[in-house]
Amino acid sequence: MTDLADDPDLLAAARAGDVRAFGRLVGRHQRGLESYCSLMLGCPHQAEEVVRTTVRLAWRGRGRSDGPADARIWLYGIATRACLEQLDRRDEVAGA
Repeated sequence: MTDLADDPDLLAAARAGDVRAFGRLVGRHQRGLESYCSLMLGCPHQAEEVVRTTVRLAWRGRGRSDGPADARIWLYGIATRACLEQLDRRDEVAGA
């Protein structure tokens, strides 16, 4: 892989299956995702788990052509859905 400098290039390479590009892309957004998920969930430990889930889901869905062209929007969208699912599970447990 060449030294890709910007998110659009990294996202295109990651969607084509380039593991290194995907790793670099996730690395650029990791701290922001952790902060965002921690704020949503109110728990840093759950946030770390949700970010790991986000990365797994992003890798699995990387080849979908209907995803956003902006890497930040794509990753934060996945993280938002993962946080909301975590909150739903938390509510179910609390209500049981």
